[in-house]
Amino acid sequence: MNNQKVTKEMEDKLVEHYQNPKNNKALKDYNARGVGRNPDNWGQVDMYLLIDENDILQDLGYIYKGCPTISFTASVFTEELKNVPLGDALYTTQLELDELNAKDNCDECIKMILVAFIAAHENYIQRKDGTNKEDYFYKEIETTLTYTQQSCG
Repeated sequence: MNNQKVTKEMEDKLVEHYQNPKNNKALKDYNARGVGRNPDNWGQVDMYLLIDENDILQDLGYIYKGCPTISFTASVFTEELKNVPLGDALYTTQLELDELNAKDNCDECIKMILVAFIAAHENYIQRKDGTNKEDYFYKEIETTLTYTQQSCG
């Protein structure tokens, strides 16, 4: 477990994301869109990406239906990925998703954000190579607990 001490600056930044979530919008100009859905409760995150010609994430947006923690978590996630190379963002997102999938926990809301980003990446690749011109790519999360066993919200 990471024993990093939370600084006042980090705490203030997290409070700001909680009180005033960033990027909670569908981008008007985007070149990739992914949908991540929880098949157990139909929660959903739509992730919009604007990627430049050098494969750098210029802007990200999201809209969601589901638990309120999505807004806070997606706010932090999307802000952290701005101006990051798409390949690096995909790599760290996939690592985090793999780690969450290996645990029995209630992180389905976080998984929807990560899966939506991975789906948007797939949509971007397909659009770029001409294999698919769909408006979005859809993925469902892997749930680790049956819905009736979950004690989280």
